[in-house]
Amino acid sequence: PMDPEAIQTYVYPAQISRRDYQFDMARNALLTNSLVCLPTGLGKTLIAAVVMYNYYRWFPTGKIIFMAPTRPLVDQQMSACHTVVGIPASDTIVLMGSTKKDDSGSRRDFWREKRLFFCTPHTVANDLESGDLDAKQIVCVVVDEAHHARGQYASAEV
Repeated sequence: PMDPEAIQTYVYPAQISRRDYQFDMARNALLTNSLVCLPTGLGKTLIAAVVMYNYYRWFPTGKIIFMAPTRPLVDQQMSACHTVVGIPASDTIVLMGSTKKDDSGSRRDFWREKRLFFCTPHTVANDLESGDLDAKQIVCVVVDEAHHARGQYASAEV
């Protein structure tokens, strides 16, 4: 469920020097499904962090997923979410194919206990297929390197 008070506003980090195009893209992405295309170094990571943070505020029990094809991209986004927008590390987790499974032999407990997930598309696709992740709990998905999301690629399946 939504937090009716939080949903009335969105937050943009004041400590970041504001670039209007980043602010506008973040605001638009909060209101509608969006594809952000910018050259390297112009703020895609910041825009994604702002969107994820606001969904984190708006949906106190919802799951937010950031998918990227490589561990360095996953780590970069997780760092931005912690340092730029202040999402508590205790609510986040990196889940990769190599992530140790819980006592039940699955990642179900991780999906149940955490709120913000940094994953490869394959991990999300596999956990949806196995039932470890309930798609009904997902409120926001950010796909890094979205140009790969076609055909049989895992991010297209998700």
